[in-house]
Amino acid sequence: MRKPWTILLIGVLAVASLAAAAPLTPAAASPARAAVDAAVQPAAAVVGFEAGNIIDDSVFFARGTMSAAQIQSFLNGKVPTCQAGYTCLKDFAQATTSRSADPMCAGYTGQGRESAAQIIYNVAQSCGINPQVLLVTLQKEQGLVTHTWPSDWRYTIAMGQGCPDTAACDTRYYGFFNQVYGAAWQFKRYANPPGTSQFFTWYAPGRTWNIQWHPNAGCGSSPVGVRNQATANLYYYTPYQPNAAALRAGFGEGDGCSSYGNRNFYNYFTAWFGSTRSLVGSAITDKYAQLGGSAGYLGAPVGATTCGLKDGGCFQSYRNGAIHWSPASGAHATTGAISASWASTGWENGPLGYPVNEQNCSLAGGTGCWQGFQKGEVHWSAASGAYGSWGPTLVRYQSMGSERSPLGFPTGSPACNLKDGGCWQSYQGGMIHWTQATGAHSTYGAFLTKWKALDSERGLGYPMSEQICGLKDGGCWQRFQSGLIHSTPAGMFATRGAILARWANLDYERGFGYPLGDQACGLKDGGCWQRFQGGLIHWTAATGAFSTRGPILAKWASLDYERGLGYPTSEQMCGLKDGGCWQRFQGGLIHWTQGTGAVATRDAILAEWASLDYERGLGYPTADQRCGLKDGGCIQTFQSGPIVWSPTGGAHAVTGSIGEVWKARGAETGALGYPRTDLVCGLKDGACYQGFAGGLVHSVPALGTFITTGRILEKWAISDYERGPYGYPTSDQSCTGETCSQQFQGGTLTAP
Repeated sequence: MRKPWTILLIGVLAVASLAAAAPLTPAAASPARAAVDAAVQPAAAVVGFEAGNIIDDSVFFARGTMSAAQIQSFLNGKVPTCQAGYTCLKDFAQATTSRSADPMCAGYTGQGRESAAQIIYNVAQSCGINPQVLLVTLQKEQGLVTHTWPSDWRYTIAMGQGCPDTAACDTRYYGFFNQVYGAAWQFKRYANPPGTSQFFTWYAPGRTWNIQWHPNAGCGSSPVGVRNQATANLYYYTPYQPNAAALRAGFGEGDGCSSYGNRNFYNYFTAWFGSTRSLVGSAITDKYAQLGGSAGYLGAPVGATTCGLKDGGCFQSYRNGAIHWSPASGAHATTGAISASWASTGWENGPLGYPVNEQNCSLAGGTGCWQGFQKGEVHWSAASGAYGSWGPTLVRYQSMGSERSPLGFPTGSPACNLKDGGCWQSYQGGMIHWTQATGAHSTYGAFLTKWKALDSERGLGYPMSEQICGLKDGGCWQRFQSGLIHSTPAGMFATRGAILARWANLDYERGFGYPLGDQACGLKDGGCWQRFQGGLIHWTAATGAFSTRGPILAKWASLDYERGLGYPTSEQMCGLKDGGCWQRFQGGLIHWTQGTGAVATRDAILAEWASLDYERGLGYPTADQRCGLKDGGCIQTFQSGPIVWSPTGGAHAVTGSIGEVWKARGAETGALGYPRTDLVCGLKDGACYQGFAGGLVHSVPALGTFITTGRILEKWAISDYERGPYGYPTSDQSCTGETCSQQFQGGTLTAP
């Protein structure tokens, strides 16, 4: 009736005493008498009490028997009116404290004020104890359920928790909430749940124990075959059995060797809530009969029904399997490989919970079986074996059609040992992976092979979608955290990162075709590239990712790709004059037209062309830049003339009649040499001129194009060129010996 305080702390069992609320005498004026429910007949003998099975596990651990509102209604009915100046249990409320979860209870979230009914309900849910058991314990320990004038002390030690008969109560367990939570916690600890020690063994169910009649050892004891955990719990809590005198007395007083705690527990429970036996035995028996009894596939029973399992469950073993029952799942059989698989996951304590239906062996034309459980399924086939599925991987598996899907039967149970807390399950045809961030998705066939080749989740990350087909040319694709895998007519290839982003910008296979290979890195400046049906995409940290295609790609390739003109720094753009296209690279530009083909421009010649308004000024380039000219010069031809560069003169276009004269006089190897200026127009009479290393060339619409050089040029300059008296030249220089002369509009200039 009270458990010794040392059990909770260090597991040392001390001798407990008689119940505080017992014995109850027939005296009408006795205060204890007022605590007895009027419906109880104190003198009636106890009927149905079994010392070895006081209450079934399935009843003791059934947390769902009453709601908080039902508990409150029950308390209200027991004490219609409380005496003035007292707080009866139906009206009691207090602040509660939070408790952390442990192997016994799921923890508790404290509140500023909770009623006794709310506390009883919440503790029952946390610790998995029938709230009726808690109510009966409150009554048999302190008479609190029916008391109309309870003292504060009764609430302080409401459940007798931490109050041994051999010492004062432990103040750490004072208070109604502490008492209720502590007692429920202790009821679960007696079963030595996983994560605790195997300390409580001396009333273990399935064995016979000598249990005393009374704390006085001289009263003797008798052997009791303890049949279940719930009965063991009551003996751990109150280690005495009622003798014949106590049972004959009902709620009354027996003899000097009578104890009353477990008797009163049984009396109150049966008086208030009915039988301490559950219907589980009948449910298991009915299921066994339904399955053919001993002539069915389960065979003969082995041992007795065992209760005290999770959530108030029970089971019965048979030669070829077992039937498990819980209030939530009902009774269902497990057998063979599926039963073994369930066992490997921890039976009902594992991720699957209890079975909820029978095995169905109609899968795959009768070659496969499955069974449903509260939180999952187990599938079996001769080829794959039996494995459980649960959680998000099962949801995905079911959405695909389970074993009818490309995955087939599972070949392993879910495991959660991957990067980022990922979980996975293997199947005959593939896998399902799950993370909190990605959800559960399958990979199978060629996609799985490719993903594995890329180091699975450590390489391309976890799948983020299912395979999707119906693309251009019969293609399929699947998204992963770090990229995509496409199935193409050319094979299976991945795209990722900036190259994938660029491909997406180009409208994937609809715009740039499918990839023809995987991304490769290790290029100059840490660059990466990937080939597609429509061209190439290159990336560096400095330039970003850009595609190249068609004639411009061919030209870039002829220039040795990034090792020649550098990486692309823009996409190809079309819509220029004459249907032209162009693309920028680190080292220059490539332009293309149908008439000129693809030609690169770079460096100073490109800058000069740009200053002349590109193709709108000088037209398109017609040949690549050519160097190795006199004095290290370079030249590139354009539709309207060349641009010539020299180290001393820079880059200048030489066009029109001036260009023709320059070319006729030997170009850079002639007397004029390299150009030093661009063409300058807007002179007097609409004339233009251009400066060269060896002189000037003027073009006058009415006169023609003529060269001036040397001393004659110097004299003409002194006379202010065409603005002076001589005007423009009207002929080229002519020389006889060391004397040269040249005709001008205003006369002749001669120089030795």
